[in-house]
Amino acid sequence: MNPDESIVNKISGLDQLFLDSALAGIDPDAPPSQIETVLRSVAGAIAGADPIRREVIRDALIRRLRRAGVSCPVTLANVAFRPQPREKASRTLTVPLFPNIDPWPERVDGGLLLEDMVTTLHRFVVVSASAADAEALWCFHTYIHDVAAVSPNLCLSSPEKRCGKTRNLQILGCLVRRPLHMANVTAAALTRAIDHYGPTLLIDEADTIFINGGSAELRGILNAGLYRANAFVLRCVGDRQQPKACSVWCPKAIALIGRLPATLEDRSITIPMRRRAPEERLDPFHYDQLFAELEPIRRKAARWAIDHMDRVGHIPTRPLETLHDRAQDLWRPLLAIAEAVGGDWTDRAERAALQLAGVQPQDNSLGVRLLAGIQSLFERQQTERLSSEMIIHALAESEDSPWPDRLPLTKVQLARLLAPFGIRPTIVYRSRTQVSRGYLSRDFADAFARYLPRIGFHEPGRAPS
Repeated sequence: MNPDESIVNKISGLDQLFLDSALAGIDPDAPPSQIETVLRSVAGAIAGADPIRREVIRDALIRRLRRAGVSCPVTLANVAFRPQPREKASRTLTVPLFPNIDPWPERVDGGLLLEDMVTTLHRFVVVSASAADAEALWCFHTYIHDVAAVSPNLCLSSPEKRCGKTRNLQILGCLVRRPLHMANVTAAALTRAIDHYGPTLLIDEADTIFINGGSAELRGILNAGLYRANAFVLRCVGDRQQPKACSVWCPKAIALIGRLPATLEDRSITIPMRRRAPEERLDPFHYDQLFAELEPIRRKAARWAIDHMDRVGHIPTRPLETLHDRAQDLWRPLLAIAEAVGGDWTDRAERAALQLAGVQPQDNSLGVRLLAGIQSLFERQQTERLSSEMIIHALAESEDSPWPDRLPLTKVQLARLLAPFGIRPTIVYRSRTQVSRGYLSRDFADAFARYLPRIGFHEPGRAPS
């Protein structure tokens, strides 16, 4: 036995036969695969050794590798003795990220439980009655999420700071299933968190994430999580970078100042936040205390979900005719919950849907805002034709011009913006000396009906019905 190997065995207390056989495998004729096997064996054997023993064994291994003609013995030994991530995680993770919820032992009245959630929200944040009803239904949704086909985002949108959006998000964290608070998250972290934990995401400060357009990859992940059937993104994982379909299916609440990107906003139920008035009184808030206080609510929600999950997943809901197709989808799971709860909750849920859809920001794409401006111009002028010059001038003078930072709008730009809607310029005026090109009202009828359904367009010269 070599002197260095004897020292290792005496000091380390490891099995002598193991080290003898392992180190003997490192000789000048050993192929790389054999040396790799020895290094992995030694690394596993010294995992629990104290620092002094580890260093002695490391020194002996380096000398053995050097005698075997290995060109980088120190590097290989350092890699073999590097602490493994699994060891580090086992030392740092002391409490479960999501404590188990022990379902309530008795059957639960869903209507009373929803009322408790509404009361809790009104204790700490200033929101309308319909907004509180919608939030309570959404909290229920997090418990029966696995049987839903659609997962609407909940957007807490405030016009300014100090409107209670962060506080509201914290209250939701005390009511929902498996809450995971985060802010300024990356696309990679978001994908792994959803795929691994299946949490209820509570994303704060989203305006900092999406500033100046933000991360297109992050928006794509959040957008993909709307429908369960296609709530997946493809990623390469593992040492061999094998493709894997990662799930992005989970409930998400997003708080921000301002508005979400248009595609994400279209997938969200927006709760308008407002600053507390001087006469409005709210209870003092301490997250840890409230989380413990509301444990019975979480336990009751878990029990209600167990008793009603199968039924909720098959309840047909009555369509609300004034909502567009996407809004119908967003509200369908919440309306099904209200139907299962019974009492006056069906009416309350429908009322919330109609009221909150009424305050939903209109589509903020430039093309749709242009259509709205031209529709208004046709109606004010009571005409069937508008020249391009007239449209450009009127929109430039409008106080709510859709592009104050894009002026002056040219005829070519106007035509390019309208082309995706199938609208193209034509001759609208002709005289002996001049020909004016512009647009006819009838060419906009289809686009107005499809993209401005709430506004409604009537033919020039006729009063709106």
